[in-house]
Amino acid sequence: MQSPEFKWNAKREEAASLVAEDSLTDEQIAERLKINRATLHRWKTHPDFEAKVREIVEETRSRLLARGILAKQNRLEALRDRQERMTEVIERRAVENKDYPGGGATGLIVRDVKGIGKGEDFERVEVYMVDTSLLKELREHEKQAAIELGEWQERSTSLKVDLSNCTDDELERIANGEDPARVLAASRRGRA
Repeated sequence: MQSPEFKWNAKREEAASLVAEDSLTDEQIAERLKINRATLHRWKTHPDFEAKVREIVEETRSRLLARGILAKQNRLEALRDRQERMTEVIERRAVENKDYPGGGATGLIVRDVKGIGKGEDFERVEVYMVDTSLLKELREHEKQAAIELGEWQERSTSLKVDLSNCTDDELERIANGEDPARVLAASRRGRA
């Protein structure tokens, strides 16, 4: 049996939008629209209403893909923006911190003040160090950009080893995590 035609009006359109948004309960939607929960339930089970909700969800998803972080170009742009900002921090530090010992003019040196000693022996000491956390973040951004562009490859090596002439003892050592090359080299030395 075919469902009767669903007659759309502003209230039903808003209901479809709120259902698609999926941030309110059915009770909250019914209250907001000043309708009975049973009415909302009846609308939600109508094929035309269901289709409209799916359409709204798909349109929203497409818009997010086009402009949100889901779009590769936007992720790359965000990475580039943060990379530029971090580089700007380094450049400004290079000017401001040029007199710091150990390479202040690089922009990679930061100053910290630490307290050492106790009681009357307590004193504050300036400590200069490389900003390794900023360098790590820059490397991670470079890696992420390379991954996004398909230019990143995890490197791995494989070694083909003939274990057919190994003794049971040698095979057991290898199975327990010993380096096969070392086990085989030791056995060759022992046989020579």
